[in-house]
Amino acid sequence: MVQSYYKSSNNDFVIANGDCFKLLNEFDFKFDMIFADPPYFLSNGGISLQSGKVVCVDKGEWDKGKSQEDMMAFNMEWLRLCRDKL
Repeated sequence: MVQSYYKSSNNDFVIANGDCFKLLNEFDFKFDMIFADPPYFLSNGGISLQSGKVVCVDKGEWDKGKSQEDMMAFNMEWLRLCRDKL
């Protein structure tokens, strides 16, 4: 398995990149801070203007919204995982 995080040489910080549902379980210590960039569920065929041109805002399947209940459950679970590590 490829390591999905970087640990500074003096162990002051760790930068992790990946699916928090899997990644957070790899660490057996608490964090001082978590910076997260979760899906915003905006990939629904919308458009926007970028540099004067109309562009699609779809980012991919990972950003497509499901039902309100599914999106709420997803958000509550990743927030719980983060809270448990703080």
